Amino acid sequence: MHYHIYKNAGTSFDHVLRHNYGARHECFDGPFPFFSIDQEQLDRIIMRRPDTVAFSSHQVALPQPSSLDYRVLAAVFLRNPFLRIASIYRFKRGPERADGTALATLPPDELRAELAAQGLADPPPFDATSTGIAAQQHDFAGWIEHCLSVPAETVHVSNAQTRFLAAPFRCRPLLRRGAAGIEYDLGTATRVLAGIELLGRAEMFEPDVTRFGRILAEHGLTLTLPDDTRHNVTRQDAAPVAAQVEAVLAPLPFALRNRLIRANTQDLALYDRASALISRDHRP
Repeated sequence: MHYHIYKNAGTSFDHVLRHNYGARHECFDGPFPFFSIDQEQLDRIIMRRPDTVAFSSHQVALPQPSSLDYRVLAAVFLRNPFLRIASIYRFKRGPERADGTALATLPPDELRAELAAQGLADPPPFDATSTGIAAQQHDFAGWIEHCLSVPAETVHVSNAQTRFLAAPFRCRPLLRRGAAGIEYDLGTATRVLAGIELLGRAEMFEPDVTRFGRILAEHGLTLTLPDDTRHNVTRQDAAPVAAQVEAVLAPLPFALRNRLIRANTQDLALYDRASALISRDHRP
């Protein structure tokens, strides 16, 4: 079961699953972005799709369900929180003109001219959510300031991966809002993390998925990497992770940089914990 965390290489992993399992891999989500699918609902889906080998969903809740009829091998990718936040910003902002102006903000005449200059007949779909509109209207620093200042938007830039792992069975995650951002139950998130069989990092996608193949082989399943592994990537960077992170944080004003770091201390701790588990070839 691929628990797809937004902007964490999930589309690339879905491509790997389709490459290996074809029609025996199924993706599903509810009709609305705010939908959630709990363990009992997932159990019904699995039981009614006996020929399916792999599932993917943004909305299925951890921890994985228990059953006497099947075993769920959870697959989750984490990402350095600052690289993830920068990726969300680029995705929400959409394409830009050469001068850095978001195409979504251009008046109709200018947009038509820019599309013609880029050889495009139609505009790409622009993100019309409040988060997307804010990204189109602000540079990265302005967008971070906006998200940290608007309670409904803070969820995107403060410990979002901890939230995904911090829910007890069939419950919503505990949270507390404070001056630094949103705090979740890191203890629960750490315990759930330790129970994930296929644990990967977006920055180490190929070697971590190769490790998945060795684990799945012990369960009678084959998983290999296709030639083209990366899909729906807003930017590819060969620099070391630390250099990529510094490139994201360096342009921010000092106070905003520190505020963003404080808002993601749990995500940083969880990412470091995941890296430690992977380095020991952790198996639940």
